[in-house]
Amino acid sequence: MRTATAKVSKSGTFQVLRIPKAFRLRSKMVQLVKTADGFVVKDEAARARRAKAFAALAGSCPNFPEVLANTTTYARRDWE
Repeated sequence: MRTATAKVSKSGTFQVLRIPKAFRLRSKMVQLVKTADGFVVKDEAARARRAKAFAALAGSCPNFPEVLANTTTYARRDWE
């Protein structure tokens, strides 16, 4: 996983996080999830784009065996 340092500054009453070019977002809005160590930026629009692209692959390889969905339930972790 890549890491980088971002500069935090203030613009009026808002804090501004300057995101490095390597982490540039295509979305206009993201979701912030608070964690014990800070926060996580979730780009729901990017997730939706990936899901759409993955769904487009369905049936593109007729010789590929059918794979059942993962239905395993996991215990909720303390950071979720």
